[in-house]
Amino acid sequence: MEKEIKLLTAIIGGLGASFFGAYAPIFVCVIVAIVFDVVTGLIKSKIKGIPISSEKGTIGFWRKMALFLALFFGVFLDVFFPILLGTVDITLPFKMPIGTVVGCYIVINESISIIENINQAAPNSLPSWIKKLLKGAGDSIDKGGQEDGKDKPDKPKARRHSTK
Repeated sequence: MEKEIKLLTAIIGGLGASFFGAYAPIFVCVIVAIVFDVVTGLIKSKIKGIPISSEKGTIGFWRKMALFLALFFGVFLDVFFPILLGTVDITLPFKMPIGTVVGCYIVINESISIIENINQAAPNSLPSWIKKLLKGAGDSIDKGGQEDGKDKPDKPKARRHSTK
């Protein structure tokens, strides 16, 4: 049985790596985060006595599908922009990181949800700074790396006039 599990894992990993290429680790992280979020949400519901309904499950399923759609869209933009810009002979000096950023953002938000689920199921089982750290990282992505989230134009440098 152990050999079959290893073989199946190798096949799935190989297919994923060949199909998703450099994005395979991002997709794996997103899948793992979503599965953890669903499992911790079910555990929280069971412990808190919250009934699990098919309506809530269906809504949750479609929300998770929307996350995958956002990730696929980010990867699409990574591929599409260089092709489109190439048709007008514009080359970017960097690779488009949109898919990676979207994937990281999804994992961070799912991780925050996981921590919330765990803390509701088993209060004080995780240090509160972990959630703050993840929230800060998510906010930083949201703001595009800017401190206040606003694009700041470069300040013109003061010119020194020579007296000579």
